[in-house]
Amino acid sequence: MKFYIINYRKIKKQIFLIGLMLACVIFFTVLVYQQQDMATTAKKYAIYKVKTDKKVAALTFDISWGTEVPGPVLDILKKNNIKATFFISGPWAVKHPEFPKRIVAEGHEVASHGEEHVNLSEYSKEEIKKNISTAHQKIKEVTGVEPRLIRTPNGDWNDLVLTTAEELNYRVIQWSADSLDWKKPGVEAITSRVLKKVQPGAIILMHASDTCIQTPDALPGVLEGLKKQGYQLVTVSELLTMGPGTID
Repeated sequence: MKFYIINYRKIKKQIFLIGLMLACVIFFTVLVYQQQDMATTAKKYAIYKVKTDKKVAALTFDISWGTEVPGPVLDILKKNNIKATFFISGPWAVKHPEFPKRIVAEGHEVASHGEEHVNLSEYSKEEIKKNISTAHQKIKEVTGVEPRLIRTPNGDWNDLVLTTAEELNYRVIQWSADSLDWKKPGVEAITSRVLKKVQPGAIILMHASDTCIQTPDALPGVLEGLKKQGYQLVTVSELLTMGPGTID
């Protein structure tokens, strides 16, 4: 007859080690799933600037209506050999095709400012899609260019707007340095504000609609001031190749 001696201390130790291993496996499994879930549900955001240490910035103009301001703005940019990004609305592109065509011919970047000048966050997905798609088609027909950047009217957006824009192969672009030229605060105030707000990777907001009558007079000072500060001006798409887009 054989007798077996049970070593309870050894068994307890083995059970403890097995339990510890299982706990570690469970812990790391949960951690991995949490990280995957965080990555999946990461909050979307519009791009306000680009993270970079280089002294580069993108000069942008919104245009929704008028014919008096766009020409002088383009003349000044051409004289200074500066390429900018123009966010133009669909109706304006169709009504005044000579300007969008000139923008393309002179090497500037064409982007969309949507169709109707409304807060897209207040609309359904289908209405948002219609607004963006309608403007896209009009801009394409006039310029031969398919824009891939959009500045939503009034800078308004939410998750639904961003998701819908992405589904239409658009990136939503806002700004980090606002000239407030639409308020007509005076040429010196516009120039001073831009030069104080600019930072590496900045996206500068100006306007070339006829309501912004002080923009052409302020623009030479803005360009000269940025040059003195050592900034290189590029289009938004060029800026996005220099670092990740960010909200702050």
